[in-house]
Amino acid sequence: MLAEQVSLPELRAAVDVVTELVNPDGSEGDTAAEMMRRFTTVRSFLPALAALPAVLDGRTTDPGQVDLTNLSPAWQRLIGTEGEIDRRAYTVAVMDAVHKALRRRDIFVVGGRRWGDPRARLLTDPAWEATKNETLTSLQLLEEPATHLASVRHSLDARYRAAADQLASNTAVRIGDAGKVHLTPLEAKTIPESVTQLRGLVSTMLPRVDLPDVLLEVNSWTGFLSEFSHVSEGSAWMGQLGVSVAAILVAEACNVGLTPVAKDGHPALTRGRLAHVDQHYVRADTLHAANSRLVQAQSALGLAQRRGAGLLASVDGMRFVVPVPTVNAGADPRSFGQGRGPTWLNYLNDQVAGLGAVVVPGTVRDSLHILDGLLDLDGGQRPEMVATDTASYSDQVFGLFTLLGYRFSPRLAGLPNQRFWRIGTTADYGQLNAVAGRNRINLDLITAN
Repeated sequence: MLAEQVSLPELRAAVDVVTELVNPDGSEGDTAAEMMRRFTTVRSFLPALAALPAVLDGRTTDPGQVDLTNLSPAWQRLIGTEGEIDRRAYTVAVMDAVHKALRRRDIFVVGGRRWGDPRARLLTDPAWEATKNETLTSLQLLEEPATHLASVRHSLDARYRAAADQLASNTAVRIGDAGKVHLTPLEAKTIPESVTQLRGLVSTMLPRVDLPDVLLEVNSWTGFLSEFSHVSEGSAWMGQLGVSVAAILVAEACNVGLTPVAKDGHPALTRGRLAHVDQHYVRADTLHAANSRLVQAQSALGLAQRRGAGLLASVDGMRFVVPVPTVNAGADPRSFGQGRGPTWLNYLNDQVAGLGAVVVPGTVRDSLHILDGLLDLDGGQRPEMVATDTASYSDQVFGLFTLLGYRFSPRLAGLPNQRFWRIGTTADYGQLNAVAGRNRINLDLITAN
């Protein structure tokens, strides 16, 4: 096999050399050429962008009369061919640049909701004065931002310096010539035979039991089924209520209906009894309280405490197609094809306890709903760090999580193209200057305004 003759680093180096010889512009050159072939489609959606009308009608033909500095080298070569502007290339290049700037939130659509400037939605002076004290108190912030921004400046500076000090000895990270961060892919590790044997041994030790029996046994440890109270008569008591609730929880969790769990000869499992309990006892607030008991009981286990302190939460979404119209269903061709469906966001902490869940439309930005769900968890320790997938993050989302006391930690896709902000415009971070220098923030100017 090839892997036995050539090491993986040598193979990657060879691929890089071939790519550079065959396509010096890389994937960006391929993208530019492909977009050129779609000029007719792109032109039908053109807005009234500056300089475009003069180029399209032929009034401007000299590349020197048009600013091309914001376009990539691949686009510049396609546009300035033979001393004249290639109108098609220029049009598609500007549209591509506008699209990227919109996604980066460098520019905004006036009055737009999705692509509008979020600063335009800030509270006006009278509305802010009415809610200022309550908002600042709940966020534990001072009205004057200087102290808070100084703390942010110090924290970010310290982390940049710590990363710079460790960069030389960290072989998994390198800074490219273009000032981009590259991580070495993780190598798959083989599972030891002893681990395989242990898994098999533990699996054979687990007894085969019915799901309702599992719920009833857990209830004997935690009493979580006692949280299911009557919707209007909190003190009302019903014999063997736990058995009925356990049956309903299984029926709903497995989406099988009441028929498989109903049993006419058992008073707690008759269809009429189950329908009554489902209608009057099982609802959002009782499920919330019951899960809180389970989270609390899980955190007291020694094994759970060895796994973590409950300060890390992982949030992921599962998407489901629904056959009927619902308020939380939306179109998403990547997940639902021609159908519609919702997203179920599930919160799990490092003690393997489910802190809560929320159902949201499948097409919205997950990150904002993740933050919303964090403010209404069922119970357990308040997490400090929140790990997610890319979660449709943005710079504003990082700021919102920070203001509310959370560390937002999405698994960023396409790391070399990510932004790295810095506050100290004159600080020296060694090799990281090429990275941290790409975007600078002047906090003194922010404070003054």
